[in-house]
Amino acid sequence: MSASQQQQISLAVVSDIICPWCYIGYKELINAIDKYKAMHPTAVVDVEYRPFLLDPMLNCKEPMEKATYFLKKFGEQRVKMILPAMNQRGSELGIQFRWGGTIRQTTSAHRLLMFAYQKEHKLQLALLAKIFEAYFEQEKDIGSHDMLANLAEDVGVCSKDEALEFLASDKLYKEVQVQIMEAQGKGITGVPCTVINQKYAISGGQKSDVYMDIFEKVSAREVTVS
Repeated sequence: MSASQQQQISLAVVSDIICPWCYIGYKELINAIDKYKAMHPTAVVDVEYRPFLLDPMLNCKEPMEKATYFLKKFGEQRVKMILPAMNQRGSELGIQFRWGGTIRQTTSAHRLLMFAYQKEHKLQLALLAKIFEAYFEQEKDIGSHDMLANLAEDVGVCSKDEALEFLASDKLYKEVQVQIMEAQGKGITGVPCTVINQKYAISGGQKSDVYMDIFEKVSAREVTVS
């Protein structure tokens, strides 16, 4: 590849913050991007996380205890199988899953993530990492505007007051709903789902090597000439 050619990869990841596989997928994807860019220092990789509601029936205002929700959704026997398996998979990536706390619908978090992406793409990834950690490892309330606003300020999206004002409004609500419907229209029923260069799709929380392999194949076929 000549110096005048540049590898460019665009990733659109459909995801929901309450999905543990999405957290695992995020970690694997970031690992893959880091490896790929180390091998291809001039490569440009743009990542956009897009919204999905894993359970649209969850209340956005009233949180439910996770333990109660899991039992209702999966049943006691499946919970006993699922959680240890997730703990094992997460520990391989440095994730310490904790299953206490509450759960509720994630529209507010999705709106804030879209807001961050519009300000600066890398801010969305920084905020997403903090939200995943807060929810899955610190048992924080995913729907708390105060918690979300603190995280937005921590990563430099905006001040806490600005974040609270944004979350109290209906800004980007319609845009989030449009992207959710677009995902449904494309037949996406489970997350994470990663679309590469608007052509290739990967479902589930794949290992970083799977992403790396596809990145290499895509960049070999599609090279942007600068």
